[in-house]
Amino acid sequence: MDIGFVWDEEKYKQVVADHQVRFYEVVSALEDRDGYEVPDPTGYADRWVWVGKTVHERLLVVIYSEEELPLYRVITAFDAEGRWRDVYDQRAGL
Repeated sequence: MDIGFVWDEEKYKQVVADHQVRFYEVVSALEDRDGYEVPDPTGYADRWVWVGKTVHERLLVVIYSEEELPLYRVITAFDAEGRWRDVYDQRAGL
């Protein structure tokens, strides 16, 4: 099954303005073999958090939903800091 990604146009513009994260970076981070996934800590049952590096070594937190499989709906993305980065480094053996 082919998997694709969608992002609300207005939300995407806001994320680019606020966090300078582009769509291609999100897709790249989601393909990181060292990345990890956890349920959304804010409590949304249908949302997940992925932490992964882009091909340019930028570590991102990507919040997405699987509600439209085989499409993943990207909610937001931003640079990983603090515990997100620590867990990634630990899991990746860095």
